[in-house]
Amino acid sequence: MKILLVEDEKILRISLDNTLKNAGYAVLPCSTGAKAITALDNETFDVVLTDIRLPEKDGMQILHHIQSNYPDTKVIMMTAFGSVESAVEALKKGASDYLTKPFSQDELLLRLSKIKEYQTVVSENIKLKQQLDAKTKIIGNSPLFLNTMDKVKLAATSDHTILIEGESGTGKEMIVDYIHETSSRVEFPLIKVNCSALSENLFESELFGHEKGAFTGALKKNIGRFERANNGTLFLDDIDDLSLGLQVNLLRAIQEGEIERVGGNKTIPVDVRIVAATKISLREKMKEGEFRDDLFFRLNVVHISLPRLNDRIDDIPLLTAHFLEKHGSNHHITPAVMEKLKNYSWPGNVRELENVIIQMIALAQGDTLVASLLPSHILNRESVQKQHIESSLKQTMAESEKNLIMDALEKCKWRQKDAAELLGIPRTTLRSKMDKLGLSE
Repeated sequence: MKILLVEDEKILRISLDNTLKNAGYAVLPCSTGAKAITALDNETFDVVLTDIRLPEKDGMQILHHIQSNYPDTKVIMMTAFGSVESAVEALKKGASDYLTKPFSQDELLLRLSKIKEYQTVVSENIKLKQQLDAKTKIIGNSPLFLNTMDKVKLAATSDHTILIEGESGTGKEMIVDYIHETSSRVEFPLIKVNCSALSENLFESELFGHEKGAFTGALKKNIGRFERANNGTLFLDDIDDLSLGLQVNLLRAIQEGEIERVGGNKTIPVDVRIVAATKISLREKMKEGEFRDDLFFRLNVVHISLPRLNDRIDDIPLLTAHFLEKHGSNHHITPAVMEKLKNYSWPGNVRELENVIIQMIALAQGDTLVASLLPSHILNRESVQKQHIESSLKQTMAESEKNLIMDALEKCKWRQKDAAELLGIPRTTLRSKMDKLGLSE
């Protein structure tokens, strides 16, 4: 727990600072209210322990600043014996507690321990809610999907690097959210990086940060994604689009657990859990020399392969119901529509299904989503399939007929009269078919 201590009396400030640090708290001591407000605007504190009477800005002004800008920060007011009314007024305006000078170390530490216990309970409740929210986002009951989720749940409880492989639209980012929200790092940031969206010139600066003046246009220091994700999770999406040159720098950061900002010479330790995602097989890219094998094995500690929607057709009714609810719709799907949804191949996977549901809701004139609202490529899929089958059949028959005529002609040494007799057709018919098929000796 981090405490901002604001006390203008030097001896008392030093004494309280030592007491708090000996008890295991991180403390920043300040001598004036103005310095305290500057510190609040630059750092995060769990508790502010402040005197009411201070030079420049008093404790009530500090309290007002905290209530307006940092409502999660708790405030304990310190007051002289004759100013209890001021402390009561502070409680009415949002202070958590007050201490009347002089007070014992034990009394101070007891008040802080109560705040710590309260914050622990709040933090646990938030974590439980996040875990519940994460679980409700993951939709599916098919055996293949449930097996995948069992692996995801086990991976989330560990701290290993994870590689998620799956086609576009299979829900890779949602799985990453679930992993972070159910992990021990949930109280720290989840930072996401789209590797395909960053150019080589920007990637290092975005990932590792840069110092002021590191290059043209670097007007101020930039904290990179690795630092921002410290103690949390760093998600590298579309890792398959990363160039070989950038793979080297990423590998070094993962191996060493430290980075250097562009234009800097200071080594910065970072503790991040890496989750990477790819839409194609990295093993194949590795075989083709387009992905480093050492980086692949660093990333592929835990491998999770997300199934295509076409491999979990039984989940389509459940997903459809979820998307209807998600987009605030009271509509319902007819059995005929559901049958067409289940018969479609879904190259865009779950994302495409959600998009189709949104389109149907937007076009619907009643509460029922009927087949005519479906996109034409789904609605006409059966007729397209039929046409494809008929075309394939005609092509097969034509090839068989051509082979049969060729065999007869070769056996009869291209004597058309003998070949026609062998085939059991008039010579004129044979001649017509030969012209149509472009056959000649």
